[in-house]
Amino acid sequence: MAVILGCILLYVGCIVFVRVRNKATFGLKRQLTDFSTFMVPFNIPAYLLSKVPTSSRIDRSHFPELQIIEDNWEVIRDEALALYQGGKITAKDDLPASSFYKDNRWTSFYLKIYNNRVPSAYDLAPKTMALLDQVPSMNIALFAVLMPGKRLNKHHDPFAYTLRYSIGLSTPNSDGSGLIINDYDYKWRDGDSIVFDETYLHSAYNDTDVPRIILMTDIDRPMKIKLVQKLYWCFGRFFNGLFMIDNVDPTHTGLGNKLGKGLKAYQAFLKKVKRTNKTFYVAAKLIIVFGLLAYIGSRFL
Repeated sequence: MAVILGCILLYVGCIVFVRVRNKATFGLKRQLTDFSTFMVPFNIPAYLLSKVPTSSRIDRSHFPELQIIEDNWEVIRDEALALYQGGKITAKDDLPASSFYKDNRWTSFYLKIYNNRVPSAYDLAPKTMALLDQVPSMNIALFAVLMPGKRLNKHHDPFAYTLRYSIGLSTPNSDGSGLIINDYDYKWRDGDSIVFDETYLHSAYNDTDVPRIILMTDIDRPMKIKLVQKLYWCFGRFFNGLFMIDNVDPTHTGLGNKLGKGLKAYQAFLKKVKRTNKTFYVAAKLIIVFGLLAYIGSRFL
């Protein structure tokens, strides 16, 4: 019984943590079953050991290694534009980002996924790759396009051991295209960049008639204990390796994507249930969560 009570208290504590930490939050009903709630225990060490502020936005001066990207953003932009105009920045079958690709509102071209080589990146964006390879703290990088008139809904990314660094390459250069992080509305401009903690609630919008093309990357969050940082890095390499995918050769992909078709069908089923009866959907998720907690607790009694 003590184990069950402990699990319930931990669950409640995670909900409180997310809602206190974020100025912008989901409604309580959504937060009860959102992935960000269950990731809090995994992310707490990253927050506690962070050598940089744990605020939603972090000054780029903490990352001097990114200066080479800042100085050469036009070189990167030219390769991104060539790929976009050549139809190479497309929707993918990588499972974690599958919801973003809906209706072709968001398209991407992967450049770097830890040390899992993306062959087409070196073939089609050699100058960009030569620059990225000089930033060892950069783990994931991609060209990301948000199409005209499209939006990405509010979401939390799951992992706090990295931070998001993005720089505008070819943007509308207007207040109609931006990124909302917590309660801050960042406007995209060519050559301007931002570093933020993607575990805060964020969303993106492009209310213009011009595609928004950026370089989007994940960089290591500097931590006070190198061993913890290395363990997080090893997890990130393993997890993202499951979902790596080449931009040209669909057979060059991770195991997670290969097994993902069944999961996508399951997700589609859940969405259908949610549309049909949202109350039943939320109630069923809660019953499953508490049922698992009860089962885990009973194993220790």
